[in-house]
Amino acid sequence: MNKRRVCILVCFCKIICYNLIAQTSFTSGLLPKIVISKKLSDHTKLVHSIESRQQLWEHQPNDNYSYDYLLTDFTTILSFKLSSDKVFNTGYLLRIEGDQFIHRSIFQYSIAQQLESMRVAHRFVTDQTFSTKESPEFRLRYRFTIELPFNGYRVDPGEFYLKVNNEYLGSYQSSNTDLEIRIIPFIGYEVDAKSKIEIGPDYRLSQLFESGTKNRLWFSINYYYAIEKKQIKNED
Repeated sequence: MNKRRVCILVCFCKIICYNLIAQTSFTSGLLPKIVISKKLSDHTKLVHSIESRQQLWEHQPNDNYSYDYLLTDFTTILSFKLSSDKVFNTGYLLRIEGDQFIHRSIFQYSIAQQLESMRVAHRFVTDQTFSTKESPEFRLRYRFTIELPFNGYRVDPGEFYLKVNNEYLGSYQSSNTDLEIRIIPFIGYEVDAKSKIEIGPDYRLSQLFESGTKNRLWFSINYYYAIEKKQIKNED
């Protein structure tokens, strides 16, 4: 395992631990997600995902165990490949939170670059959230991603890799603004050309403009699977 990859992962873990020590509020739990994609053409792809959020602890990590199933997200994204390194996505999210249905429209623009031994990506997102019980919420998001294979220069089937996301999320709702910062280091494993698994902590720091900040630490388990497009055979 490359020492540089290990050092990057350790640094991010230290940042997360430092903020947890200085916390004012803390929530942790599980964040499993399944993503299924299907290529419609050479330039379009349909992506479906389901994600659940399950709380295990609240306030302090040493408090009593307190399980609570918080919500489930169903997302559908239509992806358009503009060029070899640029992608535009538009989609819809349905969130079920208790007896409440929440709707969100999503627009994304991504730029990726393959360097000698790493992959770098930038993602810009705007989304709008609507529900019957709360005022509309409008958000702007920017995410920076680096992906490093543990061996060699590319991630091949049967190999592990490190992926680190750093996201900044600004929101506006009922004249209130907020900024959320996310640090998400993943250890990934490419099972084969169609599937991969990513596991790691998802740390979120929010309410930065208020007297007390909010800390959330989720353990994410993501599974990705790509459905191959069937080839139509011509018969004479």
